[in-house]
Amino acid sequence: MLKSFFYTCSSVITVYSFVCLIRILLTWMPQIDQSPAGRFVASLCDPFLNWFRRFSFTSVGMIDFSPILALGALSLGAMIFSTLASTGHITLGLILAGLVQILWSFVSFFLNIMILFLAIRLIYDLVNRNGFSPFWTMLDRFLNHPISYVTGLFNRGRGVMGYRASLILTLVFMVVLRVGLDFAIRYLLVFLYALPI
Repeated sequence: MLKSFFYTCSSVITVYSFVCLIRILLTWMPQIDQSPAGRFVASLCDPFLNWFRRFSFTSVGMIDFSPILALGALSLGAMIFSTLASTGHITLGLILAGLVQILWSFVSFFLNIMILFLAIRLIYDLVNRNGFSPFWTMLDRFLNHPISYVTGLFNRGRGVMGYRASLILTLVFMVVLRVGLDFAIRYLLVFLYALPI
């Protein structure tokens, strides 16, 4: 009886996650988003999704990462209920591992976006050094803080570093950071899953 209840809870959360994902995708299509079906999906998902938008760290400039955190929380809930249904118990290590996975999915997505934007900006800099458009200005504003931070870490007291060299340095740093954190998180998860508590 209790097992079927936990499976049902896990299934409901999984379905709700898909509905939230549909809502997130609909925000990119205003004509469908404003339709009656779009407004219905919004009425189901927006109260939950808006709860995560209140955290300031989920927004960087005009980019809102709160849906990733919201979907991660739903994934953790579904995982907990699924584990309870299949094993009948849950450990603190499993809950902590789920929380680490949510945080890592958020951080890794952000790092992947940074790597992608840095690579795009570097390619544009190599191909078209003198070009100018509002898009590149916006991208430079987004990348300016991380580039300044990383350049400051490695270039203390050595004079001014060129923009292309700063881009390359920041891109390499972000890739190394992403790969290194991925290995560290994997080992941490193995440790957390093994906790007997």
